[in-house]
This record gives sequence, C-alpha cells and structure tokens, in this order.
Amino acid sequence: MAYSVKNDTHLATQEYLQKIIELKDKELAEQSKVLRLLGGSDCQNNSIASILKLPHTDPILVPCDSTIAGPGWIMIQRRVDGTENFNRNWKEYKKGFGNPLHEYFIGLDYIYLITQSQPHELYIHMEDFNNETRYARYSNFLIGSEEESYVLEKLGNYSGNAGDALKYHLNMKFSTKDQDNDTSKGDCAKDYESGWWFYNCYRCNLNGRYALDVEQNDESISWDEWHLKPLKFTQMMIRAKSY
Repeated sequence: MAYSVKNDTHLATQEYLQKIIELKDKELAEQSKVLRLLGGSDCQNNSIASILKLPHTDPILVPCDSTIAGPGWIMIQRRVDGTENFNRNWKEYKKGFGNPLHEYFIGLDYIYLITQSQPHELYIHMEDFNNETRYARYSNFLIGSEEESYVLEKLGNYSGNAGDALKYHLNMKFSTKDQDNDTSKGDCAKDYESGWWFYNCYRCNLNGRYALDVEQNDESISWDEWHLKPLKFTQMMIRAKSY
C-alpha cells in the first residue's frame, strides 16, 4: 500500500503518525522503505518523518511538521489534550516519552545531538482556550550535554507575537522531580510537577500540568509574556538554519 501525505489539516493525520510510532523499533532499512512511501525522509515538503544521520550516534527517527511554519521542522514537544504525564524523572526526559499522535517529548539526548550537529532555530506554536494563537521563534537554539545538565546554552534572536518569555531561562540547566538544578530555595520541578529549564521559577513552562479550563493555574502550561492563563495547545519544533 502506498501512502500519500495530506496537508489540509492542522496536524498530520492519525494514519501517518501511527506509522511513525510503528517504525520506532524496526530496522533502519525497513524505516527507509516506508518513509519513501510516506513522502520523504528529510522533513522536506510534506514529509511526516525523517531519519537523521548524526555524528557519534546511530541514525534516529524523528517526526516532522510542515503545517504550522512551512517544511523542514522536527517536532520535539507537543501538548494537546492532557493524555500524557509530563511530571517525569531525569531518565525519562533524557530518553523521551509520549506519542506524537497526542502528547510527546522527543528526549533531551536527541535535542542535544541534533542542535550540536549544526545550528538550529526554534519555533514554538501556542493556542489558548479562547482559540487564539501566538508564536515565538528563536534564531539559534542550542542545549548542552547531559554532563552539563542539558543547559539552555543559546537562543539567538527572538521574533514572534507571543513575547520573549524563554530568555528568562537562558543559561539554566534542566530540572526534573529527581534533579533540582534551579536557583530557587525550593524545588521548582516538584512544585510545578514538570521538567523544564527552571530559573526561579519560570516565565514560561510548556511542560506544566494540563489545565482543563481557562482559569489561571500556577502549575499549568504557560507563556507569561502572552498572558497568565493556561494554554490548550503547544508545539515546539526545530529546523536546521541551513535549510
């Protein structure tokens, strides 16, 4: 069966994303074969998955998105319905978790390997419970290794209409409920039940608890430079600057 890629919806259809999930544990040759049927293997055009060949690691399979900000983007985080628990430990954030059909985090190791391989930009798409959307874009996104606690090393220049909330977290190490790397006297990851580049504590937290209404919630997914109410949908994506 040959698969063609549809691009008339906000996100790739369940059929194609399910194929990505099924490919995770298959041999690279089989992944490549199916990806060709799906429409490509480099996140170009309408491809929904890519096999990345990076230095010092085995090739990795990543989900792509071309519907929000054009082609070439690798999806690294997604919040949409609260089906996934983002209050995870260090090992889980390192490896990644979730399902790109619903909620997903690609893993800090992969983000490090990809952003270290060549310069990447970061695009964050957000939607609130009033169905209003905003975005934040950073021209040079880079994080450190696990030995450096995946520190948020670079962001580059900001553009967008959501406000520059992430700059508050620049140079901060990643924290989880079992790794407290923030500057607070307390423990931000435990207090806000999520892993993030906490400072003291945050001006944005896209891994916070999923709220089910529009009322302000200190533990919820947030981007405070936009407003203080919880967000309904977020998606973080990276793309090589050479694209």
